[in-house]
Amino acid sequence: DLNDGKVGALLVYGVNPVYDYYAADKFKSGLQKVKLSVSFNERLDETTELVKLALPAPHFLESWGDAEPTPGHYAFLQPTIAPLFKTRPFEESLMKWSGNNTTYEAFFKQYWIAKLGGMEAYEKALQDGVVEPATAAAATSVGYKADALAAAASALASAKKGGAYEVVLYQKVSLGIGTQANNPWLLELPDPITKATWDNYAIVSPEFAKKTWKLDLSDRRQSDGYEVYPEKQVIKVKVNGKEITLPAVIVPGTHNEVIGIAVGYGRQSAKAENTAENIGRAAAGVGKNAFPLLSFNGTTVDWFGIDASFEDTKEVYQVALTQTHYGYEGREEVVREITLDSFKKNPEEIREEREKELKPFGGIENFEKQGTLYPVYDRPGLKWGMSIDMNACTGCGACVVACHAENNVPVVGKSEVLRFHDMHWLRIDRYFSTPGGKLDNPDDVQVVFQPMLCQHCDNAPCENVCPVNATNHSSEGLNQMAYNRCIGTRYCANNCPYKVRRFNWADYTGADSFPNNQDQTTVGKLDPAVFQMNDDLTRMVLNPDVVVRSRGVMEKCSFCAQRLQEGKLKAKKENRPLEDMVDIQTACQQACSTDAIVFGNVNDSKSLINKTRTENALRLFGVIEEVHTLPNVNYLAKVRHTEEIYGVEAEEKKEAAAEKHS
Repeated sequence: DLNDGKVGALLVYGVNPVYDYYAADKFKSGLQKVKLSVSFNERLDETTELVKLALPAPHFLESWGDAEPTPGHYAFLQPTIAPLFKTRPFEESLMKWSGNNTTYEAFFKQYWIAKLGGMEAYEKALQDGVVEPATAAAATSVGYKADALAAAASALASAKKGGAYEVVLYQKVSLGIGTQANNPWLLELPDPITKATWDNYAIVSPEFAKKTWKLDLSDRRQSDGYEVYPEKQVIKVKVNGKEITLPAVIVPGTHNEVIGIAVGYGRQSAKAENTAENIGRAAAGVGKNAFPLLSFNGTTVDWFGIDASFEDTKEVYQVALTQTHYGYEGREEVVREITLDSFKKNPEEIREEREKELKPFGGIENFEKQGTLYPVYDRPGLKWGMSIDMNACTGCGACVVACHAENNVPVVGKSEVLRFHDMHWLRIDRYFSTPGGKLDNPDDVQVVFQPMLCQHCDNAPCENVCPVNATNHSSEGLNQMAYNRCIGTRYCANNCPYKVRRFNWADYTGADSFPNNQDQTTVGKLDPAVFQMNDDLTRMVLNPDVVVRSRGVMEKCSFCAQRLQEGKLKAKKENRPLEDMVDIQTACQQACSTDAIVFGNVNDSKSLINKTRTENALRLFGVIEEVHTLPNVNYLAKVRHTEEIYGVEAEEKKEAAAEKHS
């Protein structure tokens, strides 16, 4: 134990117990009793601030390394950039202290050349990134063990019973345990379920809100009011003698006796409270640290709070939300859901119904080819299109961050998000769908995610209202933006039915060359996180292939036009036709782990997008295409493995159909 004074030296690498240990106070006091404490962490985090020596190791993108995720399978880590700072690998420090003056890079190379049997094998391993055993181990079957099942059942039965409420700590998909809490891209990434940014909060159920604040989410007026306004009621949660005060965000589907709290927030200096200068300006004052609520049960750290309680503080706190509605009100022109059972029973019947639906617009064959309701006139050359499978989308947000990185999309900060000035070119709309629209029963609530970006409409309403032709249509089907022509009338944003155009209210990236225009006080004081992105170091993340926009212009998805041009040039130099998925991938498509996004040339009969649309014609639909925008982005309907289609108007439709039949 550190507090016993029996530890002479402590080496810290890749961990931050002063921040994320359940007994951080005990660790801090014990750390002062250690004669020698050394941190190899790459940042001056809460723990590194308190040690006697800080010897930072390089970032993993600057490092050599290896891993063995399963026996016999090796993965290699190799640097992609030169070190930015004066750092030394953790392994190299240990080698030097033991009398070995070889660099870790040389040691790493010598070790693997000897282990793999020569330079050629080593270079192939680096090229492949992995080494697999010649013969894979056969999978062993696991037999049924009644005694193990009985022991588990007995342990559950003897477990300590909780109180009226239980606190569940969880990791957000964006921040995790908070290691990257200084990254504004992740802080501004909306949570997949709550659509909140820049804070953690207490997640509660509609029934919880009904009991606590007499708020009934089945009342449309109350539910809309709660969703629209950022002011959320603040509650004080108590667990095992510890407490935390957080705003409460109502999330349908949450267990009625559970309060969910995300970890990874509340980063601050260990020496000077309420500051996070060493960690990063973006992390300062963002959320509360929930790690102290953890407890040790004798075997492991418990992330579930027993005998939790709460009290209403009668205060409110503003939470920055990017979506202020939760349902699509049964509008199939926005979100289409079908059931697997009905599809399997008679797919031909579904096809006949779809044919009748699309007959006024050219029939299903036309829809399969171009993904549009309306007649399409063939033209030579390229025509870009995208297909998004709502059945595969998990709402993780990787595409959103990839779009930020690829297209130099600015971070605006919490104060601007509160004013709905968020700049995401790509957003992921989250809708709750339930039978009859009732949100009270958590078991009934389903979620559907719909990535929404510029639809690159062939009949775009934004193009014909621009007085200076800043937004125009290309011969390849792209809705283009000429930034240096835009004068900021915002007519295009008003005319866009999808609301996917973003106005650059301020000089978020420091791109404006006129000092008078750089005065941010004219639109309200910007958050420190915005200026962190303007530092010389952080500006290195900017993509040199994409222009950095100044204030006062409209921004939106470009289908990664710079990648399209690069792919065309590559094919031209190799004197061959352009191939999608080989020459061209949009940033969102490349980042999607479930391959929910498919992009390519719809005029190429062999392209993946053509294949996707043809094979999934019964699920194909365009969002509000009835307004005749002719979008080049289509969606594949969500397939539910249930007996009925969920939606606010499901019950009403069922009753109307029964009445019509009678």
